[in-house]
Amino acid sequence: MGLWLAVACATVAETPATCGAGSGADIMGDLRTVKGASFPELKNVNVATGSFRSEADYFRTRFSVTRFLLLLPMRFRVEVNPKLYSEKAPGDGVCAILAHELVHVTDLKRGNRIRRFGLVRLLSGRYTARFERKTDLEAIARGYGEGLKGYRAWVYGHVPPGKVEGKKRRYFSPEEIAAIEKGLHQKPELLDYWRKRVPMSLEEADGAVGRL
Repeated sequence: MGLWLAVACATVAETPATCGAGSGADIMGDLRTVKGASFPELKNVNVATGSFRSEADYFRTRFSVTRFLLLLPMRFRVEVNPKLYSEKAPGDGVCAILAHELVHVTDLKRGNRIRRFGLVRLLSGRYTARFERKTDLEAIARGYGEGLKGYRAWVYGHVPPGKVEGKKRRYFSPEEIAAIEKGLHQKPELLDYWRKRVPMSLEEADGAVGRL
């Protein structure tokens, strides 16, 4: 059994209609739905599920460092905090965060080992917020913006108060997501622009819409 490392990993598509429609506890079912509908590049990639305990986090993506170092095929696991169910997270929000986590898997799967090693280093450094926001951007581009907005509003009320500002720095807020969705609707070419210059604030998102 290998060592596992936690990953902090232009036309907008539509969220799959069946995602999140069940009891909310069928995380593997929702993962399969999101993966099948929105991540064709992961068709032959096995992504398992698991659980973990935390006061401030509800999802994380993990991969085997041992297999990574030995140049073996990568294995991935999306883990969920069981509090997600007891605290009634919104179903479309759960699916949106699963999309966010699958973007991490896509990034970690793509390219050679040197590039992947750079991503692993990035996740532990000062550029983590930029990386996570870019991951949000890709989830929005695949149709999960509305779910992300609902999830972020929910999570702000379900983490310790001292953790909320950190969440807002690391990930897009509902207001930032709304601005990005509006911008992409008006100017689809903004997606490529934002991929290179990820908005780190609402002002940066609004400013890009006005410039392009």
